[in-house]
Amino acid sequence: MDSIAIIGASSDRSKFGNKAVRAYKSEGFKVFPINPKESKIEELRCYKSVLDVNKKIDLASLYLPPEIGVKVINEIAKKGIKQ
Repeated sequence: MDSIAIIGASSDRSKFGNKAVRAYKSEGFKVFPINPKESKIEELRCYKSVLDVNKKIDLASLYLPPEIGVKVINEIAKKGIKQ
């Protein structure tokens, strides 16, 4: 089973960051929501950063404004996420 970090996950069900969590979860992915302001999203533990996840992450999908996305690229690389 693949795992995915949804960076910019949202508790607002109308936002793409929430829709992605639900879609990947329904397809059987192990989903790691990433949002520094939330503790749970769609009944999943939410992490402040991909670096806080103590498991391997296969994929990352970003739902962030570009100026914030640029800042998390180094964390994604440091975590070793390939896609």
